[in-house]
Amino acid sequence: MFELGAQSHPPRNVYQAYLAQSQVFVGIYWQSYGWVAPGERMSGLEDEYVLSAGMPRLIYVKSPAPEREPRLAEMLNRIEDSGDVSYQRFSDPEELQSLVQNDLAVLLSERFEMA
Repeated sequence: MFELGAQSHPPRNVYQAYLAQSQVFVGIYWQSYGWVAPGERMSGLEDEYVLSAGMPRLIYVKSPAPEREPRLAEMLNRIEDSGDVSYQRFSDPEELQSLVQNDLAVLLSERFEMA
């Protein structure tokens, strides 16, 4: 989604449109920080996370990650330290599935309690 040639719209406009239609941000990260476009200071991966401010954010980080890029490691440290997100580690797809299902169930139950 972040590659310029993959969409007919500039990448930032595409993921801004997706975020505007979303009620929850789910970020799944492992080793790659992603491409930084010329003239930009961050990758689309990080920009998308920044643009998701204000919505519930569920962050899942695959471990181990022996080849995690330094910029992704720095980003994940900032996210974990922020305290305003759900931040969990997983090691395989089954564990990720369980975590996402449980977190979404909690979010849904909180919304019904507030209504």
